[in-house]
Amino acid sequence: MRNVRLWFWPGVAAVAFLAALAVWFTAGVVETELKARALAALRGEDGWAQVTLKGRDLTLTGLAPDEEDRDRALSVARSISGVRRVTDASVLLPEEAPYRFSAEKTRNGIVLGGFVPNETVRAEIISSLTGLLPGIALSDQIKLARGAPVGLASLAAYGLSVFPRFSTGSVEISDRSMRVSGQALDPDDHELALAALAGIPPSAGSVSAIDITPAAVSGSYTWAAARNEDRLTISGYIPDSAVRSAILSRAGEIGAGAETEDGMRFASGVPQLVDWLEATETGLSLLAAMSQGTVTLTDATLDVSGEARDAAAFRNIQDILGNRLPDGVKLGTADIGMAQGQPYEWSARLTRQQLELDGQVPDQAVHDAILSAARLKVGTIEIRDRMELLPGAPDGFGQAALIALQALSRLEQSEAVLKDRNLSVQGSALSGVALRETRRLIEEGLPEGFSGTGSLSRAEIPETVLVPADCQQQLDSLAGSNTVSFQTGDAGIESHSFGFLDRIAATVQQCGDVRMEISGHTDSDGSEADNLALSERRADAVADYLTAAGVDAKRLVAVGHGESRPVRENETVQGKAANRRIEFQVMR
Repeated sequence: MRNVRLWFWPGVAAVAFLAALAVWFTAGVVETELKARALAALRGEDGWAQVTLKGRDLTLTGLAPDEEDRDRALSVARSISGVRRVTDASVLLPEEAPYRFSAEKTRNGIVLGGFVPNETVRAEIISSLTGLLPGIALSDQIKLARGAPVGLASLAAYGLSVFPRFSTGSVEISDRSMRVSGQALDPDDHELALAALAGIPPSAGSVSAIDITPAAVSGSYTWAAARNEDRLTISGYIPDSAVRSAILSRAGEIGAGAETEDGMRFASGVPQLVDWLEATETGLSLLAAMSQGTVTLTDATLDVSGEARDAAAFRNIQDILGNRLPDGVKLGTADIGMAQGQPYEWSARLTRQQLELDGQVPDQAVHDAILSAARLKVGTIEIRDRMELLPGAPDGFGQAALIALQALSRLEQSEAVLKDRNLSVQGSALSGVALRETRRLIEEGLPEGFSGTGSLSRAEIPETVLVPADCQQQLDSLAGSNTVSFQTGDAGIESHSFGFLDRIAATVQQCGDVRMEISGHTDSDGSEADNLALSERRADAVADYLTAAGVDAKRLVAVGHGESRPVRENETVQGKAANRRIEFQVMR
């Protein structure tokens, strides 16, 4: 028995030790296995959570983003098979209100600041930036905090997406509102940044302010607008959004329902001393007067081309270009025509007191030619010139107007209207010859492609016979208002004088049977003999004209005096012109 006690108690001790050792090893394996299973279950959105185990008892630790995340992690931990009890030792992150996040791009890199709710969001933001700007230096000063708004990571990603468009810039988020500022790399990047920020969905948040500094242009600062029937296209550079809004507002006013295509881009570099808004609005005012056209500003030079809607619109364009360009803006080229389908019209009306010229002529040369011819035809009577320059006349329009004026000069109380390629003339001819020749001129003398109609009649010669004194007075009055023009050095009568001689013939026919002397005179150029002969031929030519117009040839006496009876000195051009004359004298 004694021997049994000697070996029993040491055996019990050894067995107890071995049993305790087995339990200790078994507990360690269980804890390791449960911890691995717990961490695996908490991976992902609960990655913040850490665990410790004592046997089958689990303690949850770590910084919980919020109470919901903590409760979810605790629920996950309690659901792990083998865990007996779960104790919460986690700590909630500090709460931020308002919840702020920031990113600043400098020439040295990007600095991130503010708060994110967890490491996952931090990783998403950093991954987004390194993808957009590979290799850029990044300083992460973000802290963790509770209170993050829904969509923070998405809103931050939209804001950071414009950083490649900036040389420097910043993104500032407060709760669900974001402010973005930066210096655009170039005008295209400016527009791309604006487009990206405009595409942020409401679910991510909102943009409260955008402040992008325009880049300077390389080359000329340009702007252009083009208009056709159904579209107004605007392109080029503008300094800021206020100018863009004002331009688009004005474009809407002149578009008359036409679609406006905005291709303008922000850029700095507006020419000095030029109000860019005023300059572009002037361009749009020009377009408003056109059915189609283009205006272009290149620095401070304005170029214009197109078709005016009508004559009033053309006048408005001319007034703007001539008198109302903004300070600092100069006119380059202007090529303005008339819109197709607009009638082109010129008219003339002749009475005994005045000649009225009205309507459109294509250019200054045609205007001056008409005015010069009118003065030769009507002499000293008043000419009221209301003609205006307007491009778009049919080819040959100026020549047709001169022919109309010639027809008019041979008629009494006459009017001529030239509309596009159609001429209409009305009035009364003073002789049968004048009637026939005027009708033939209207019907056959116009340029190719023009047509003419005449409502013409033969004027009645008053039956009352003028006494010689009254006859002479009327002849002197006519001679005082005009003169007979001849071809240089010849006796051929210029057509300008036909109307004047028609009126002389009509007056002579009212003078009964008295005889009439027609005397020719010259200046002192050339020899006396030649001048005498020339004056005689010219007097004969006038007598023949009057005879053809209905005057009895027996009543006419043609004589030439050459240079022997000057009325002015022959030392000046004006004096010589006065001396070259035809006189009409009643013979008693």
